[in-house]
Amino acid sequence: MVVKSFAMIATIAVVAACAKGKTQTVDSAIATSKVAVPASGTPGSECPRTGHWSSCQLRKRLESAGLAPRDTTEIADLPDLGVKPVMIMLGNAGLGYYLFADTLARHQAASRLDTMRFIPQSKSLTMRNELTRIENDNALAILVSRNEHQRERVADAITAGAPQP
Repeated sequence: MVVKSFAMIATIAVVAACAKGKTQTVDSAIATSKVAVPASGTPGSECPRTGHWSSCQLRKRLESAGLAPRDTTEIADLPDLGVKPVMIMLGNAGLGYYLFADTLARHQAASRLDTMRFIPQSKSLTMRNELTRIENDNALAILVSRNEHQRERVADAITAGAPQP
């Protein structure tokens, strides 16, 4: 009986010692992870969430939509709108996007576009080889693609709106 009691007490002591060590390990891991979180509030986030589009936010949105953007300089026929466009490839389609200071500046620039050549994503493509115009907040994107499914995916990703703060 004394041996059983001693064995039970030893087992409880070992379990308690192990549990205490795990608690300290978890606490130090939590403390370490708190230090690693940047000021923006999300781990690994370098893009500020201002409620307006920035280049990194637009790229992240396209990546999240599974479109795998990659840099290029090969997109031709992009209009001069007073802001230099950023050009990327999405599969075999080209996308040039302009980021303006605000919605009003984007709207004024978009009003200068030829409505026969640059059509909104809501209109179907015709034989005239139009380019798709996608607008949201301070972003204006021109998509060079004949694929209706790709047009819809890109438009959905951008028109969903910029990440909110």
